[in-house]
Amino acid sequence: MPMKYTSVFSMLGIALICAAGTSCKKPKPIDPTNEGIADFMPTNTQNWWLYEASDGTIFKRYYTGRDTVVDQFNYNLFEQVDTNTGTIVKEFYAKFEGNYYTLLKVDNSGSAYVKSQVLNGDPKVGDQWTSNGSFNYGVNIPTKLESEVMSVNGTFTLNNNVVLDSVIEVKSDLYGKLNFVTWTNCGTITMKFRKNVGVISEDYNINVAGFFQKQYSNHLLNYHLEP
Repeated sequence: MPMKYTSVFSMLGIALICAAGTSCKKPKPIDPTNEGIADFMPTNTQNWWLYEASDGTIFKRYYTGRDTVVDQFNYNLFEQVDTNTGTIVKEFYAKFEGNYYTLLKVDNSGSAYVKSQVLNGDPKVGDQWTSNGSFNYGVNIPTKLESEVMSVNGTFTLNNNVVLDSVIEVKSDLYGKLNFVTWTNCGTITMKFRKNVGVISEDYNINVAGFFQKQYSNHLLNYHLEP
């Protein structure tokens, strides 16, 4: 089984795998051209980011220098590496039409993914977007993740006492139609980012009643970026 921290966005995938049909109008297709994420997470193979998770895991994130096409969308391929066990988890990031996306891992084998927006390109306090989906627990349960930019000028102190400014905080409320009629709040996910640095921290508090629950967090300890 993959590392417990699995990826900044992996645990969100438990609730987000396909659109549940809340509207009969099909959304406009997204241009699959990857515009590059260097202004979000710098893409140099010498870069690394070191994190500590609430389960005691220490892991590093690297850019592999390799890209991959999934469902005709091109992604930058990253890897998380457990510093103790060496276990590797693949991560996929891209920028489509000015917004940042990832492939959420939605199974323990790491073989099933779904595309999801994680941050808008020019974040301002109050910006909102929705990711619609469902997950199959024997039956398809409709879900949605409502995200909002809470702050764009926060600070965060690293393990070496370096203080990062201009930290962006995004809070997402997770809902599920557990009775297939009304939306039920199933928890929150709070993520922090720093453009030109990357993911700063994640905090998951999810409880999809009777199906899945997850309380987990991680935060950036240190990082190295080549000029």
